[in-house]
Amino acid sequence: MAPEPEAVPQPPPEPKPAPGKVTVTKKVEQRAEPPKAPEPAPKRSWFQRMKEGLARSSRELSGNIAGVFTKRKLDEDTLQDLEDVLIRADLGMETALRITDSLAASRYGKDVSEAEVRAIMATEVEKVLTHVALPLELDLSHKPHVILVVGVNGTGKTTTIGKLAAKLTDGGLSVMLAAGDTFRAAAIEQLKIWGERTKSPVIASKLGADAAGLAYEAFEQAKQAGSDVLIIDTAGRLQNKTELMAELEKIVRVLGKLDPEAPHTVLQTVDATTGQNALNQVEIFRNVAGVNGLVMTKLDGTARGGILVAIAAKHKLPVYFIGVGEQVDDLEPFSASEFARAIAGVA
Repeated sequence: MAPEPEAVPQPPPEPKPAPGKVTVTKKVEQRAEPPKAPEPAPKRSWFQRMKEGLARSSRELSGNIAGVFTKRKLDEDTLQDLEDVLIRADLGMETALRITDSLAASRYGKDVSEAEVRAIMATEVEKVLTHVALPLELDLSHKPHVILVVGVNGTGKTTTIGKLAAKLTDGGLSVMLAAGDTFRAAAIEQLKIWGERTKSPVIASKLGADAAGLAYEAFEQAKQAGSDVLIIDTAGRLQNKTELMAELEKIVRVLGKLDPEAPHTVLQTVDATTGQNALNQVEIFRNVAGVNGLVMTKLDGTARGGILVAIAAKHKLPVYFIGVGEQVDDLEPFSASEFARAIAGVA
């Protein structure tokens, strides 16, 4: 019988390197696989982002409305309680009365659900806002079209200017920026960064320089360059109101000498988190600088988004844009129906 062949001992299998790693002996055994880039999160729609931004306002309001309508029919006391809830939510007296009147007309003496109240609220808020939800129109028969941006410090003026410049340059318009807040080095630097991002020249001066003189120089340069739009930043030191207002009046006067129609658009940034103070700020800047349009900012960080409704009802100024975030595309044209649905918590 033939002897069995001896088993040849096999070398132990080399451990396989973990994915993405390489083993180096005489040669590289495995190339590193580049780690897969994470799938980008699907872009949420503007309405989704706004709804999330207004969630605090909506949640607080819904909770308070639900508290009013727990096992109660709609009577005078219930209507009064609801009115108080709506006024506390910064919607303003006029809009609160519109909602309670509409509710009383159709549901008085009956059981009312929180969902019914929210649906009526969305309808009435939309009616108030429809008249102010207008697009920003630029008359380019005047070049440059001058946009003066005013507002209290901290309301997001410089960021709004940057986002607006990005929107305009993306649309093929040539934009020049002027750093008219000459009291804050940070504002000047921030505007220069936005200028680089949007490839828009920035006219700036030294700290503490005369803002009206800067506006004059910026207008002349924008005219010479054939810029479509000149956006001018301004200071917002309300604590020194008299001096600030005199400065703004001077800027408006100087621009008016260069072009009788200028500034063509005076935008005020209004910070939603300031609640009732925002109403007074609009009054002040409207009287001094001739504000003819609003940008509502910081709606993503507040339970007081209702103030936009109160401002619309009282001042009836166009609300051109709202901001619900820090990203460049978080400045969007204002939609009455989307805002009304978001704040009322109606899908």
